[in-house]
Amino acid sequence: MTTKDFYPFSPSSKNDWVDQVKKDLKGKNFDETLTSILWEKIRIQPFYTAEDLTEDANQYQFHPSSEIPGMSPRIWNNLVSVFPENEKETNEEILHALQNGADGLVVYLDGTENINELLKAVRTEFISTNLLPTGDTIQFFHLIKEWIESLSLKPGMLQGAILWNPCDELFRSGENFDSAISQAAKAINDFKDFRDFYPMTIDLSRYANAGATGVQELTYGLAEVIELIDTLSKKAISPTQVFENLTFHTAIGDSHFAEIAKVKALRKLIVGLAGNYGVTIQMEDINIITSPSGWSKSLLDKNTNLIRQTYEAMAGILGGANSLWVKPVEGKKASILEKRIARNVSSILKDESYLDKVMDPAAGSFYLEKLQEELENSVITGLQELEKNGGWLKSFEDRTLHTEIRNSRENTQKEVLSDAAIKVGANKYLAKDKLENNLAFEPIKEKEFELLPSRATYLVEQRNLSNA
Repeated sequence: MTTKDFYPFSPSSKNDWVDQVKKDLKGKNFDETLTSILWEKIRIQPFYTAEDLTEDANQYQFHPSSEIPGMSPRIWNNLVSVFPENEKETNEEILHALQNGADGLVVYLDGTENINELLKAVRTEFISTNLLPTGDTIQFFHLIKEWIESLSLKPGMLQGAILWNPCDELFRSGENFDSAISQAAKAINDFKDFRDFYPMTIDLSRYANAGATGVQELTYGLAEVIELIDTLSKKAISPTQVFENLTFHTAIGDSHFAEIAKVKALRKLIVGLAGNYGVTIQMEDINIITSPSGWSKSLLDKNTNLIRQTYEAMAGILGGANSLWVKPVEGKKASILEKRIARNVSSILKDESYLDKVMDPAAGSFYLEKLQEELENSVITGLQELEKNGGWLKSFEDRTLHTEIRNSRENTQKEVLSDAAIKVGANKYLAKDKLENNLAFEPIKEKEFELLPSRATYLVEQRNLSNA
């Protein structure tokens, strides 16, 4: 055993180190030289010590321990996107994906499909089945209910989520919120026995993909929860029922460590918010879907997007994702190769990077622990201000929500356009000749009630590709 005398140095405090750094800077301003601002709110220090922590670090439990002996301590679902066109061919595509690394689906449905044909031979009890409505919501829910009844699916035979909540209707049409609340109340009652299938999803990614900061994403996403609790109470739905029927979807951007802290903060903030309503939930019972952000990708040099997808997916897993949804940047136009690459990201992180061997490897990092704490405090302050000004719905109706996010979006896009912010492959180290692999540019036309997905490199793309 090593004795203390082996280290003859007297301990140094953080202030001691800061003082030494200031001497080495020879008159340069410490903050201007070595600190930076994250997401317009949080100052990042050049280093952190145990003195920065206000409480002991705890390892998170992202999900219940597996009941199967020999399973890795960390488990997540690998989701793939499914865009049904020809139902027989789509079914073959689904089965191929499930046999080659996927263990979950995100199926886009307009409400007219034959789900029995789409999911023929799919054992829903062994995968995560997530359904995303693209058409009439009432017709969509009727289709799902008919499918469940036609197969006599028992509650234990279906797990996953419906990637929808009433707030989505406002961003789609600017109206129909009241009818959507009625549909949500009905869905909660219809699926009350399906404890592993969530009929509503809080889509925080809508804000991130539209250019919001991480603080804005969590603030407005959790504000949706508060709005739903308040409005669903008028339909005799309790806060407990709301939390039990929610899953959460967040997008992971390119601020790697900040995104890890963001996902962990989301889980803790959900527990705290539930507690404010007298609802006790465990961290491991919260279901979070993470997907690499579309905001961080670029039409310029799509090869670089593959690198971004991978380290963003990694941040999602380290942050505690229960499902990883890597979406090809090309969407429904993605080739077979592009779909395979997206599907294989999860397999690489699990089977080659061994991220499934530890439940919470980020626990105990002075930097991440402090970053998470400051992020949580910023979000709580934002929620308090939002509620003081009338809440989420009022911020949507008077468009203050849209204005704040659009301002953040435009500021970042202008920084990239002016080279004040560097995006490899877009405004720095551009691919040339045979390496150049750009996607087609289409202008984004956004209605005043919408928040459409955009990209940090949009203005650069507009300049370089609009006339190509």
